[in-house]
Amino acid sequence: MIDLTAAAAAFERALFERGVVAGRTRSDTFVEALCAAHRIDARDLYWLARITLLPSIADLPRFDEAFVAFWTSAEVADRPAEERAQTPLAERESPQTLPSLTRSETADGPRHLASASSEERLRECDFALLDDRERAAAARLFRRLRIAAERSRSRRRRGTNRRERFDWRGTARAALRTAGEAVRLRYVRRRAKLRPLVFLCDVSGSMEPYARALLRYAHLTALARPKVRAFGFATRLTDLSPMLREPEGDKALERAARLLRDFGGGTRIGAALHEFNTRYAQPGATRGATVVILSDGWERDDPALVGVEMARLRRLARRIVWVNPQKKHPAYEPLVRGMAAALPYVDAFVEGHNLRSLDAIADAIEGTT
Repeated sequence: MIDLTAAAAAFERALFERGVVAGRTRSDTFVEALCAAHRIDARDLYWLARITLLPSIADLPRFDEAFVAFWTSAEVADRPAEERAQTPLAERESPQTLPSLTRSETADGPRHLASASSEERLRECDFALLDDRERAAAARLFRRLRIAAERSRSRRRRGTNRRERFDWRGTARAALRTAGEAVRLRYVRRRAKLRPLVFLCDVSGSMEPYARALLRYAHLTALARPKVRAFGFATRLTDLSPMLREPEGDKALERAARLLRDFGGGTRIGAALHEFNTRYAQPGATRGATVVILSDGWERDDPALVGVEMARLRRLARRIVWVNPQKKHPAYEPLVRGMAAALPYVDAFVEGHNLRSLDAIADAIEGTT
């Protein structure tokens, strides 16, 4: 007999070692399903695990590999690879070779698999798969993310001890205090200043967990540097810059939720970009700025408007970074018409589905990727 909770936890670790992150919610569902089934065979176990634990169809090959390695008996594992390959995966074991799975004698029901997620797992886990407890733990790790600091050279100059540009005026002014003798030569250099940074977050239903994460990153960025603005859009554009002035991240997200009246609604990317370009970008909000857009590209209206407004924004902004969580899949292609229309005007196309990919957004903002 095998303890359900221990077996499920070990199998989840086997999946994680192969890059398949199931998440706490899926793992608990798997245990509940096992507890509901008094006795199952190999075929039932395979489909039960696949339905409850598989986060994406793109992870299916690694899932199958982990299932075979973990659940296959020694007798089956010793068979030639060609023979195993010709047998459907769900039929590679008979009910007799699969260990019987029953409730633990000491268990009252389904239990959590692990006490808490490790830091490395939280950094790799998809934001959409985090439960409330893991989300709170991940919020503490946001403070370790690198804040982008892309700089530009100002036209204004400042004094420097380095021999760069000779300052005739400063040298002559200083000579007046020493009877006309230029005792000390003065030099100047151009000042470096941080470029403006603008976040445009799609807060529609499918993007809600990723929008919350990027807005939290925008809030941390605004606390560390000046000239940061944030906007949210679904069916309409909302200026979320007031949330950036909140001292705490949770309160900032609560304020953003109050400002957004279309949180979790449909998506009108073209209309939102048109309003942003007209009301904010054209008057100068994006002059010399980097614009970070979060969206999966699903457009409810005419996708041609997305291309028109992206071309307009391309002329107004210095750099455009598009964050699409769907890019995490190895087989992803930007076939959605809204995404296809926007992509020609994007300088960097990145993921943004977990903490590790948020670190990469800083590189994209600075233009190092």
